[in-house]
Amino acid sequence: MSSDPESTPTPKQEGQLAATIAAHPMLDSVGALTALLAQLPPEMALKLDEHVRADPSERDQVYTVTPRLVGMVSGIGTETAHMTPGLELGTVYVPADGEEDVQAAAAVRRHLPPFDTLARAEDRIDDGNLREGLKDLSAVLQNIALLLEETAPKWLARGDEAAESLRVEAGRIAHAADRVTQLAETVEVPE
Repeated sequence: MSSDPESTPTPKQEGQLAATIAAHPMLDSVGALTALLAQLPPEMALKLDEHVRADPSERDQVYTVTPRLVGMVSGIGTETAHMTPGLELGTVYVPADGEEDVQAAAAVRRHLPPFDTLARAEDRIDDGNLREGLKDLSAVLQNIALLLEETAPKWLARGDEAAESLRVEAGRIAHAADRVTQLAETVEVPE
């Protein structure tokens, strides 16, 4: 690839970048990251995935860092703005008891949802998976209710009116969580 940051890579160069990154599906040490970076152009854009990702159906998981080739906009706001390949580093949970090749295959899956329940709900709803997204939102509401009812009052003086108010609000939020769970079971999503 040219050292000119404004140059657009050829399809062959993009293919070489993709192959280089694919050869390093999991980066479990600084040495592994260094080995990958040594093979990439120094001007290549770098970003971090904003979410930790995981397969919600996997129960016993460990995390790893995985590299991905992504499109990045270079020269934003100028007439020369263009797409260029970039390196994204993401944290992904993989099966804890899997062999390395099984873990690597899990790490490079492109469409794993966020591990964080609220981010996963947003992701699922944005993708049209309304039922699962609503179930995730219900879980978020249940956690909020639990924090308001049990955890927050621990820090207030005994008999403080705010503690009782928090318990009342927790009950309302828990009720809303129950209603959202019911809606998740009955909502009809058009095809």
